[in-house]
Amino acid sequence: MNVPVVSTENSMLAHVSALVELLGSDAVETRTEELRFASQDLFFEGALPIAVVSPGSTQDVAATAKWCHHNRIAMYPRGGGMSYTDAFQPRGESSIIIDFSKLAKVRSISAEDGDVVVEAGCTWAALDQALAKHGMRARFWGPMSGGTATIGGGLSQGSVTFGSGQAGASANTVKSFEVVTGTGEVLRTGSDGSEGTSGFNRNFGPDLTGIFANDAGALGIKTAVTLEIEPRPPLVNGLSFAFNDFGQLSDMLREVRLRRLASEFLAMDADVARQNAGPANLVKDVKEMWRIGMAAGSVTGAVSRMVRVAMAGRRFLDGASYTAHFMVEGRDKDDMRSRMRAIKALSKGGREIVNTVPLATRSTPFPELPVTHPDGRRMLPIHGVMADSRIKAFHADYLAFKERRKPQMEEHQVTVAEFFAGIAGIGTLYEPVFYWPDSQMLYHQRLTPTYLDGIAQEYPANEEARKLVRELVEEIITLMREHGSTHFQIGRIYPYASTRKGEAEALVKDLKQRLDPAGILNPGALGL
Repeated sequence: MNVPVVSTENSMLAHVSALVELLGSDAVETRTEELRFASQDLFFEGALPIAVVSPGSTQDVAATAKWCHHNRIAMYPRGGGMSYTDAFQPRGESSIIIDFSKLAKVRSISAEDGDVVVEAGCTWAALDQALAKHGMRARFWGPMSGGTATIGGGLSQGSVTFGSGQAGASANTVKSFEVVTGTGEVLRTGSDGSEGTSGFNRNFGPDLTGIFANDAGALGIKTAVTLEIEPRPPLVNGLSFAFNDFGQLSDMLREVRLRRLASEFLAMDADVARQNAGPANLVKDVKEMWRIGMAAGSVTGAVSRMVRVAMAGRRFLDGASYTAHFMVEGRDKDDMRSRMRAIKALSKGGREIVNTVPLATRSTPFPELPVTHPDGRRMLPIHGVMADSRIKAFHADYLAFKERRKPQMEEHQVTVAEFFAGIAGIGTLYEPVFYWPDSQMLYHQRLTPTYLDGIAQEYPANEEARKLVRELVEEIITLMREHGSTHFQIGRIYPYASTRKGEAEALVKDLKQRLDPAGILNPGALGL
């Protein structure tokens, strides 16, 4: 496979001039600070690209890809940047980053056909707002980072959260992709690839849509997608439980997932729960409390719910090793009662606690998320997606690993907490989150929410702790692999190409060569 060539200063200037001529000066960013920001994620920083390019149409993306193919310039597609897996960081100067902020329209909404056509740069939150005006929503409607995370990024990386208890992972609700290949050709999948029809049917012949899902932008650049939509639920409620035994917790997550009783469900250790329970003045914030309450569906129910949450405060976090939280939707009161009863019946070994977390989660589904620990320490989550038959063995080995590494972690003030989520049709997501004192990158400085002003501290550079975190991450990923784990957001830190064997390996490489013969699309992603 061909690879991008190295650029000289003169050739870089010539490339910038050519891009400006192709797309216009407003679409080409070359300021050093902007290039640096665009090349960073939560943990990784890439080489500075020639430019950040913001195409305004699919035709612009195609023209850019043709130009990059001819000049052997690597293209790194960047969505909202809410990544932590080295997923879009440039590997050399002979590259551009594709920014999708100008390719963010909702093209069409069809309640009759049950789908929406939306461009890749639209955020999940913006799509949800647009659909709400029609009484609809996407069946999978985004990750918690959906206020910033884009639809193209989420579907290229793979996402879970809102809707995952029913629909599973993000790619499951895609009907069709509009994709630009590494040669600048425009490809449409599903029935959208046929003349005289729309993208309403993914299952028209071989599933080409699935090929481009979760591809990290290595096989094509998504410019638009057709998603399934559904009526918004009339009733939303929540249940929470405390557990001291991981085995009992994982059993409940499995049983609720198999029965598809909750729209979303997650669990966390006590440290994560305290961080995610909301600001300390939650019970004093009338507007927030009212949003939580009104999910009950009536004023009477809202007042009752507000009083219950206010009386409980944060006491529900005391004395628990883990907490599990279920967001439940119902067509009517009977449906809601039935689901709630069934979930409670599955809580063997757990005790019911106040449902602050699920109610707060659904009252503000796309909050402004911190990109550090609230106290300013750096943060790095990783994850594995586990088959339920193997998660308990992994958990035991993981705890043993933490105990072996405890002296080094304490020496460098590295801590780790755990988060879990159920994914319908798949299994359980197991997410360790590392925290350590360290200096911030430009990424953190720009994206730290204002509500942490005066709370988040500044720390000096801590290369030793950062190095230890990298070592711990690599060891845990290896341990996950030993227990048969898979991953979303593969990027460059999780193994993919190296795990393909025989014809599967050959097919993936053949697809890459066919769609991107010059190797310019996100080189190195997926291990390709």
